[in-house]
Amino acid sequence: MQADAKAAHLLEQSAAEISQAASRHLLATAPDVVQQFGSDGNSIWQQHFDQRVLELSAAIATGESRLFASRVSWSREAMTARGQDEAFIKSTLVSLRYALIEVLTDNLSNDIITVIDNAEQELFDNKCVSTESALDPRNPVDNIVLQYLQAILQGNSREATRIVIDEIDHHLTAKTAILNVLMPAQREIGRLWHLGDVTVAEEHQVTATTQHTMALISQQTKHLPDNGYTAVCASVAGNAHDLGIRAISYLLEIEGWRTIYLGADIPAYDLPAAVEFYDANIIMLSLGLSSQLPKLRAAIGALKQHSPRPQIMVGGNAFAGVTGLWQKIGADGYAPNGEQAIILAKELAAPVNPLN
Repeated sequence: MQADAKAAHLLEQSAAEISQAASRHLLATAPDVVQQFGSDGNSIWQQHFDQRVLELSAAIATGESRLFASRVSWSREAMTARGQDEAFIKSTLVSLRYALIEVLTDNLSNDIITVIDNAEQELFDNKCVSTESALDPRNPVDNIVLQYLQAILQGNSREATRIVIDEIDHHLTAKTAILNVLMPAQREIGRLWHLGDVTVAEEHQVTATTQHTMALISQQTKHLPDNGYTAVCASVAGNAHDLGIRAISYLLEIEGWRTIYLGADIPAYDLPAAVEFYDANIIMLSLGLSSQLPKLRAAIGALKQHSPRPQIMVGGNAFAGVTGLWQKIGADGYAPNGEQAIILAKELAAPVNPLN
């Protein structure tokens, strides 16, 4: 499938109208939805379809139908875990297809319908992926992860932090504590939330503890000498999840980098000024959802228009399973995890290292 920027833009512009039509259709054809959600049903499903349309737009803009199919599969797993009939997610695709035909009429491209058809076919062909934990309590490091999570969920975040800190220099380095304990803990709590086994409040409690613990690890760890590299790290506009990019920032700092951590939800227009002011070698941008791809494109465009330097690295969940997506949006590199991000950052920055 070829990328189609015009069709993607049309979807974005029409998102509100499409989501309203899709919600009306779903509520009219699925009486169980009305019974389950009551008077809030229309608002809830409009929000659902708003997100679906933006995900569809991202798939069309990049020519990657897999972007849309993966998010539909993710929703199917969450709904199934919460007791929804698996066929229900297919009903939402039927309603979305109906709304697209109603709203876009003559402007509806075949590719848009094809992306939805591909997602529906994937639901038909594939069962839900395994939702079992990747943690093995017999593995010493995984056991630390489980102890850490248990302490937090029992209301003792201070004890959870102590568990990790005490292991550093005994069984863990600072790097392994962040990459092999704290990050897996976040993935596990995300898995449990996805299954409906923990609340949003509990997930936030774990995230806050992890942020605090990473900061303590960084403060208490001896950093390597300044290597002359500067990295600016941020999550793009719309991405409120910044723990992964925060972890990479800390790890680079320990490795001797000067890191400028800007945080979450940073507008594209603010990035070039930060890069220029701090004279950055690398800028790392994190993307959580495929629907945020237009914001990432805008950020990369603003940076490249301003200056050919720095090198632009990207990462985040939105890139998982879509080979070469980072190249299509104009980035200079992509790292699927923290370990590879550290390696790639050095490779990209090396040609312009002032200390070489």
